[in-house]
Amino acid sequence: QYFLENDTPRNIVCSWSLNTPTIIENEEHFTANLQERFEAARQLADRGIPVAFHFHPMVYYSGWEEEYAGIALQLMDRFKSSEVLFISFGTVTFIKPAIQRIRKQGHPTKILQMDLVPDPHGKLTYPDNTKIKLYSKMYDVLKPWREDVFMYLCMEKAAIWEEVFGTAYEDNEAFECDFGQKTHGRIDATLD
Repeated sequence: QYFLENDTPRNIVCSWSLNTPTIIENEEHFTANLQERFEAARQLADRGIPVAFHFHPMVYYSGWEEEYAGIALQLMDRFKSSEVLFISFGTVTFIKPAIQRIRKQGHPTKILQMDLVPDPHGKLTYPDNTKIKLYSKMYDVLKPWREDVFMYLCMEKAAIWEEVFGTAYEDNEAFECDFGQKTHGRIDATLD
């Protein structure tokens, strides 16, 4: 509401996590529904404020392909690529204290019934082949926006970047440099 009632600095970017109605209704307790998220982003984009979206955490379940593709299509229908600064993709990843907290809170969930494997940092996440399926599907659906919108994987190893995007950054510093140049360049262009 603040951004709608006040002058907003032109270098502000507002972002939303997007998930399927199935996951929002069953796992993302006490959060805005998908349409509310889109409407909030649309209001800011209409004021010229750059918006961004995170498909994170993506969840692998029966029907995920159609539902996630549907969100991507809605996104491209509701926004112009010039309004969207970046899109990130990430999957479910847990540290052990988060799992304990989920169990302790006692909210209905099936999220802990998934097949997860430990990553090199001791977190639990999906196997690589599952991540590649999720990310590749979204990257394919968002193909019309690839040239205009910066897309990236959140905290993934180079091998997964290679499989999904066909390229990978040498290290995190190279990613941050490219991200900064591409996103700041678009923000700077709107200030001129």
